[in-house]
Amino acid sequence: MLFDKCIFLSEKTSLNQANLNSVLKQNLLLLLLSTSAFGQFLSEFSPPEHIKSVLFYVNEQNTSLPIVPLNESITLRFDDLNADDSTYYYTVERANANWEKSDLFRADFMDGYDNIRIQDISYSVGTLQSYINYKLELPNKQTRLKKSGNYILKIWDDNRNLVLQKRFVVVDEATAIRMRVKRAQHINEIQTHQSVHLSLITSGLSFSIPEQQLKIFVAQNQQWQTWRSAGNATYTLGNKLEFTYKPETLFAGGNEYHFFETQDIRGGGGNVAYVLRDSVFVSFLEPQWVRAGRPYTYAPDINGDFRINVFQGANPHTESDYSMVIFSLFSEDFLFDAEHFIVGDFNQHIKSEENKLKYNPETERFQAELLLKQGIYNYKFVSKDFEGTSYDNLISGSYWPTENTYWAFVYYRPLGARCDELIAVGSANSKDIGL
Repeated sequence: MLFDKCIFLSEKTSLNQANLNSVLKQNLLLLLLSTSAFGQFLSEFSPPEHIKSVLFYVNEQNTSLPIVPLNESITLRFDDLNADDSTYYYTVERANANWEKSDLFRADFMDGYDNIRIQDISYSVGTLQSYINYKLELPNKQTRLKKSGNYILKIWDDNRNLVLQKRFVVVDEATAIRMRVKRAQHINEIQTHQSVHLSLITSGLSFSIPEQQLKIFVAQNQQWQTWRSAGNATYTLGNKLEFTYKPETLFAGGNEYHFFETQDIRGGGGNVAYVLRDSVFVSFLEPQWVRAGRPYTYAPDINGDFRINVFQGANPHTESDYSMVIFSLFSEDFLFDAEHFIVGDFNQHIKSEENKLKYNPETERFQAELLLKQGIYNYKFVSKDFEGTSYDNLISGSYWPTENTYWAFVYYRPLGARCDELIAVGSANSKDIGL
């Protein structure tokens, strides 16, 4: 049996491509219904082309969801490829649990002030592509946050143009939330989806209207786009609120990410077919196939993340060079009915003209080229039809055994308060998925 070999067939294996699109549209509708419960969603912001390699982390080189305990440090780094000593300023805004801008004054959530110039800069060393690396740490002498919750860090240039926007959350733990991942309950989703179950411990919390005072959100991997409300609890068991088999916490499993690394930029690396040198190095990746409808096979990944690193240097932030990375996907007939993009944490999973695949009739492949800093990268192919509807798994397929990390965020608002405070964060991995 296939199960004996740890190879699992997607439910799409027996479907033709038209039916595949129909199934994916149904899954998309489920997602839209589950995310319509909360307010004006903060859209992701794509920086200008000269701003690259944006890292936002609590621990060095850890670019997962930026979750920082109250009064601990978080770091932002980015490169300016113009390398013209531009001046950048930062501001910090407060948001409610659903990422609507809060009505708090800055003095309510901040000690000190913002709108300050970023002064920690370093110049690239020994690279073909010149750049300046900018670094900001929060809190610092001028800016200290004093409340837990959701925040938006914005970076502005001298002309007050917004060039970068990053979300982060500050947690002040007052309780605990436990998580586990199970297979979907319904037969039409059991092969493709994963169900996230939650158990919130309420002892020590004082609330009279839990539906108004408590809010729980969940997300998959490092993608803010997957952020959604968990809705109301399925039932109460003693001092715990249980969330089980809810449509709001049902996620498409997707597939493992593609991987490549350019830590040795001259000699290539994992999944780099060959390297050429032009004005910058050019790294040609191994071409990929459409995986939807094919058997699932496990391949270790970092869930869409990326790491900046270089073998020939001591400081990856200033000694890593840039290379033009050439991505390619073998064509199939149905691919001509939509647009396709290269996404990962390195571009916040945003679809844009810069990362759009274009068909090359000479190679009979869809190709794209992106200027990326040396390091380790995960990426995937996503699609959008000509009406603007997105399909994240049209090319990769969706499978229940796929390894994903899920996050839960618990917000509490005391009666009469004007903001949501983050009182617990939990996580679980689907490698321990249960029935």
